Amino acid sequence: MPVPAIHAVVAAWDLGTGESEVISWAATAAGATAIIDDRAARRCAATLGIPTRGTLHVVLEAKRAGLISAVAPLIEGLRVAGLFLSDAVVQAALTAANEVDTT
Repeated sequence: MPVPAIHAVVAAWDLGTGESEVISWAATAAGATAIIDDRAARRCAATLGIPTRGTLHVVLEAKRAGLISAVAPLIEGLRVAGLFLSDAVVQAALTAANEVDTT
């Protein structure tokens, strides 16, 4: 989809190109939620009143909707691809997905 010019407020945050484009697009799309993992980008979006969700939220929603059977393999793939996810965040996601081994 076409990306509008980078919003002036967003440009001032000196974020990466991808984050800047997502936030700028969301600023022009009524009711949009930006999928962003970067903390600074989330703060920038908040200044513009744009709601955000992270990648793990999307993965958990996919499981809840029955689109995927397990989140653990996707989380591992995200980590391998370079997305930093702390062990605590991964554990919380696995717990939320009822994929924690309690034995």
